[in-house]
Amino acid sequence: MNHHPLLLGLALLLSPVLLLAEEALKLSQAQIDALGLRFEQPATADAASGPAWSGTVTLPPDGHELVVAPLAGRIVRVHASSGDAVTAGQALFTLYSPALVQLAQDYQQARAGEDLARQTLAREQRLLKEGIGIERRVREAEIAVRQASTQTRGLGARLALAGIATRSLAEGSAVSAEITLKAPRDGQLLRLDVLPGTWLDEGEAAAELGYTRDRWIETDVPAEQAASLRPGQAARVQPGELTGRVLAIGPTVDARLQTLAVRVGIEKAEALRPGQRVQVRFAEAGQVWRVSSSAMVRIEARDMLFVQRGAVLQPLPIQVREHNADAALVSAELRPGDRVVIQGAIALKAAWQAAEQNPGETQ
Repeated sequence: MNHHPLLLGLALLLSPVLLLAEEALKLSQAQIDALGLRFEQPATADAASGPAWSGTVTLPPDGHELVVAPLAGRIVRVHASSGDAVTAGQALFTLYSPALVQLAQDYQQARAGEDLARQTLAREQRLLKEGIGIERRVREAEIAVRQASTQTRGLGARLALAGIATRSLAEGSAVSAEITLKAPRDGQLLRLDVLPGTWLDEGEAAAELGYTRDRWIETDVPAEQAASLRPGQAARVQPGELTGRVLAIGPTVDARLQTLAVRVGIEKAEALRPGQRVQVRFAEAGQVWRVSSSAMVRIEARDMLFVQRGAVLQPLPIQVREHNADAALVSAELRPGDRVVIQGAIALKAAWQAAEQNPGETQ
């Protein structure tokens, strides 16, 4: 069999101390120097490769809060802007609501009715104790007190939502028709969707406050791909090259799209805005390593690395996940302490192949 003179020369260069046995080379330091080999220890990569899926940024449920109108009314003043950092008790906007005046009057009447019911109960209990009362009337008075108390508490709760302390409402006292809505705690004003003159219905959301730097990404992944995902699996989100983890995988396949909902959590990702569209890639199973692109060689139609493991060098099959001019992310059965050839890999490949093809000449 004829062989290229360069390959034979490389094989002869390694003779007689090159050993080729069971897919391993043992080189002396002189041979390593002659081939110009340099090594590096590959770094593990929490890599996410494969197709990218579009997702939407959201906030964890315990990380944000809506500010809603407690009563219907019209905005008369706005005290903050979207994006502001706010402190607990800081004014956000002021609402003019005639319904507040009526609510205060209803509360005062209910409170007076409860006081009257309690007086009636006390009188009936006294009469019964004196032997001239009727037990049925005592029970009726007790029911009336409970009903009046329930009504008073309900109206008082609605006033509290409007920021009115019921203890400040003496009978007949006037109540302003303006309600100033305030930040319930420190945070960031994610949105404030009102302007002076805007009408709000009771219960309508006007602002949203965020209290966390963490973010969730909600994405839909084809059921076939989602079957390989697991909670805790790494994911990479762009823009920003942020790393997160799979939090949950939906139990039900969308009948029309044949997708599963997947939620990814990212810590300290305040640069991502709620509602923003991002791209998500999921890490594949198995260990992924980051190596120099110069370390990769092609042997018998397979991607390989030359690995120094102990006293020997051997080619190791790899699966390339991502690759550019400088570095590659690969799946490989590397071990702690392995060193990868990053310079001279092509010459080593030629010597390896020549030594395999001419074992008698290298003994």
